[in-house]
Amino acid sequence: MKPIKLIISGIGPYGDRMPEINFQEFELNRPILIAGETGAGKTMIFDAICFALFDAVSGSYRGTDSLRSEYAGPGTESYVDFYFSHQGREYRIYRQPSYMRPLKRGSGFRQEKEKAVLYPGDDAPIEGIKAVNQAVRELLHVDEKQFKQLAMIAQGEFWGLLNARTEERTGILRHIFMTEGYKSMELQLREKRNRAAKAVDVLERSMIQYFCEAEAEPESPLAGELEQLQARLAGSGGICGVEEMLSLLDRAAAEDEPALRSLQEQMEKLQQSGQELQKDFALAENHEHNIKKHVGLQKQLAELQERLKGYERQEQELTEAEKSLQEKLGQLQGEQEKLKEAPEQLAVCQQEISSLGELLERLDNLQKQQIPRYGRVKKKLGGLQAGLVEAQVAHAAASGARQEGEMCLERNRAGILALGLQEGRPCPVCGSVSHPSPAGLPEKAVTEAEVKTLQQKEKKAAEAREAAASAAAAASAELAVLDEQIGGYMLECLQSGIWLEAVARGEAFAMEVPDKAGLRQLYELIQLQQGRLAGILAGKQKKADGLQEMVRMLRRVERELAAAGGREMDELRRKRQLLQKERESIGTAIADREGQLQLLGQLTGSGGRSEAELAEYRQGLQIRLQENKARQEKCQQEQGRISRRRENNLSRREKIAGQQADFDKAKHEAAILGRLYNLVSGQTGNGKLTLEQYVQAAGFDSIIRAANRRLGPMSDGQYELYRQEKELGNKSHTYLDLEVLDNYTGKRRPVRSLSGGESFKASLSLALGLSDKVSSELGGICMDALFIDEGFGTLDRKSIERAMEILLKLSDSSKLVAIISHREELIEAVPQQIQVTKTRTGSSLRIETGK
Repeated sequence: MKPIKLIISGIGPYGDRMPEINFQEFELNRPILIAGETGAGKTMIFDAICFALFDAVSGSYRGTDSLRSEYAGPGTESYVDFYFSHQGREYRIYRQPSYMRPLKRGSGFRQEKEKAVLYPGDDAPIEGIKAVNQAVRELLHVDEKQFKQLAMIAQGEFWGLLNARTEERTGILRHIFMTEGYKSMELQLREKRNRAAKAVDVLERSMIQYFCEAEAEPESPLAGELEQLQARLAGSGGICGVEEMLSLLDRAAAEDEPALRSLQEQMEKLQQSGQELQKDFALAENHEHNIKKHVGLQKQLAELQERLKGYERQEQELTEAEKSLQEKLGQLQGEQEKLKEAPEQLAVCQQEISSLGELLERLDNLQKQQIPRYGRVKKKLGGLQAGLVEAQVAHAAASGARQEGEMCLERNRAGILALGLQEGRPCPVCGSVSHPSPAGLPEKAVTEAEVKTLQQKEKKAAEAREAAASAAAAASAELAVLDEQIGGYMLECLQSGIWLEAVARGEAFAMEVPDKAGLRQLYELIQLQQGRLAGILAGKQKKADGLQEMVRMLRRVERELAAAGGREMDELRRKRQLLQKERESIGTAIADREGQLQLLGQLTGSGGRSEAELAEYRQGLQIRLQENKARQEKCQQEQGRISRRRENNLSRREKIAGQQADFDKAKHEAAILGRLYNLVSGQTGNGKLTLEQYVQAAGFDSIIRAANRRLGPMSDGQYELYRQEKELGNKSHTYLDLEVLDNYTGKRRPVRSLSGGESFKASLSLALGLSDKVSSELGGICMDALFIDEGFGTLDRKSIERAMEILLKLSDSSKLVAIISHREELIEAVPQQIQVTKTRTGSSLRIETGK
């Protein structure tokens, strides 16, 4: 993993969105210094990377729920946007912590939920906290704690990598050296070994149980031998030899064979004697039984004859029911014939009702809409015509007033000119010098303005007359169109097909329409037609109701016909068939009883012993039969006991023999798996080092060698790291623990005994050695970044210079190295810097590339 770009907004001491940190702008062969005073937020840059990747921060005293900057304003979002590359592919991860943000309007706060989105190149984004965390772990093959050990020597925690326990290092080394398979192999072998051992135990217990269920004759010498072996197997729980068990079971089965043959012969003799006694007893008992049976048969015969008479009465009732059903069928068929045309008549009637209804709707439309509209237009025309007359009168009056005004104005002008005439002087109008009768002034004077007013009124009156004439003409044209439309509509109604059909059926009278009938004449005919149509429609509706009732009756008749001709007739036939079978059965029974009575009469009427002698003879036979039966039962019980014991022993022998092959195979497999598991799990000798631990220890030794190549120069050759190897047999949990060799004293001691500066050197060397090993291996971990947080504070200037030389060489290998420190020596020595400045309103960032 190698950082590309980092954007921090509203996180920790950074109250606003900071300028993006583009790590690609820095030179790769030189380290980067993150500088600033204590508390400014230098480590927060690594915390932001750690939060973006793992939803956690580097320090144990920080939590993601407190990442929201206390300097952030209401409009500032808190998030980290991190771009990085891994194994030749670029990724981007956006993560926002959960925090409370003040409302932009009003008082109060709102909860901003935690968000996370991973953009894996051109693939679809991965959203959700759990999904992103899982994807990052699968991508980098480390968790947050392992990432800290690989990518950072943190402030106050740099000794953690050096002093980590074996269990902590195992998780990292398992991915580096791909030893998951060895651990998986160990677990699978243990599971298979346990399953095999369990299978052996199950088979062994089963075979022992079967053997312990075997029996022998208690008085036989074999019984003691059998009980002794059973006790030994039950006590030890283990089988030494299956053949010994099978041999004893064979002997026990063979021992029971002679006794079974003797009992079988005895049983056959008893059975033969018992059969002869049973035959004699049956003959005696049968004679007595025949006498009783004769009486019973006579009673049965009488009952059967009475039942036969009852069946004859039922047969007569069925004949009458069939006759009644046939009459019902004929009646229903007659009704069906009468009603069969009702559905068709109903359909015709409903069609006529529909057509008459449509015609009535048209007439209703004429009455309610078209005729009222015609009246409104006609009334409107009358009003417009009256207005036209008024406008004409007004215009004539205005024209007369204007003419009179103009004449009066001319007379005024002549009178004014006459006032200035003098005899002998020419008139300005006619040129005459003689003025015998000059014009005088009129009584009423009119000015030119008044004349112009009269002209304007005449013009307005003319315009009003023209407008009234135009409106009256339009209304007259509209009335003419309506007259033609309504007249045509009325003619269509009067000559409609449904009306003519009603006339043809005699339901309506014919109406002759004059050739040039006016609208009023047509309307009167329409009113007559509408009244008659209402009566016809009511009659049709009444007829339809009657036809509907007939259709319902037809459907009922059809259902009754189907039931009578089908289900009811079938039921009568079924009853007749059952009755015939019963009669035949009764007849057969009567004939059988009569034959038996005849035969019994012959048997009971023959000669023989007296009834008393027969009873005494039968009682003696019964005693002898009981004694024979008791001897058979005793023999049978003994025979069953020995037979069951022998069958049980043979069954147990068969089951044990059937399991022998599986038992031998399971035992062999369990032994192999046990040896393999002991080998892989480190239980073959004194040591307890597993195969995975052995591989990890060998790999860790190579990491230590790489670390010593850097620790030697940094410590002037004083220290070397070693893996603990003493007392391996009892300390398998410490096989990855470290100790340090002090070449000045020649003694080894625990790494925890190193001072702060020495621990930093050793930790840095181990981290760089681990990074080298990761880069050289083909494991899943690839870490191309290292952050060093304030570890230089414990070093003197000389140690700092040597550490910087190693870091410069490390940067040459394309690994991004970032140093977090406030030491002046580093600020002067490292030109590439991310400077963090602390202010009252929060910290800020400034990038110095050194170019």
